[in-house]
Amino acid sequence: MAKKPAAETTPSERRQALADDVAAFLNAGNKIKRIPSGVSGQDPLGRGQPFRLGNPKK
Repeated sequence: MAKKPAAETTPSERRQALADDVAAFLNAGNKIKRIPSGVSGQDPLGRGQPFRLGNPKK
């Protein structure tokens, strides 16, 4: 079965949709957390794959 082509949206329509989604999120009582630059979501005990921030060393 073929997929339906996605409707074209303009950048301003996407910005407005994002602003509406954020407003709905905040109105539901949720909060947006600010994560400092350089902080990783990786497991601090080292389980899982290694994750490096920044440019790789040559």
